[in-house]
Amino acid sequence: MEGVQPLAENVGNTPRPRFEKSKLLLVASAIQGLGLLLCLAYICLHFHTLRVCEVPPPIQSIKVQFTKYEKEKGFILTSQNKDDIMKVQNNSVIINCDGFYLISLKAYFSQEVNVSLHYRKGQRPLLVLSKIRSVNSIMVASLAFKDKVYLNVTSTFYDSLYANGGELILIHQNPGEFCAH
Repeated sequence: MEGVQPLAENVGNTPRPRFEKSKLLLVASAIQGLGLLLCLAYICLHFHTLRVCEVPPPIQSIKVQFTKYEKEKGFILTSQNKDDIMKVQNNSVIINCDGFYLISLKAYFSQEVNVSLHYRKGQRPLLVLSKIRSVNSIMVASLAFKDKVYLNVTSTFYDSLYANGGELILIHQNPGEFCAH
């Protein structure tokens, strides 16, 4: 056993570690700090996106009135609020967003009339009423971009035709669908 040295003598001959303990702790702390910084950045960005997404898109809605009747155009649709997102164009309400719409039609007519509410040429009307003097109807319809909601009222005596309290209201029910502005 002459060739084997005691254990205490071997310790001095072993190579030292490359980094000292304090340098290793410094590197570990730097990595932890970087990880914490990345976590905070992720959390801040996540909350920022939630805050941006929480703002709902404006609700597409319009309230138009019709009281005046012209032989060529029928009842003239007019919007009282110029800030409405939806607009009246060529005596029709223009649809900008796909989706379901709550539609309300109310009026009292001076005589018996036939009323139909259309949204697209060549399609069945949304509403057809015959020989009525008043209408108070609420419905839900699926409308699409570029549809035009318009009212058709016919009567036998057009000269004295008028509507009292005639209004048409459209409210988009599912914001977030395809919209074009």
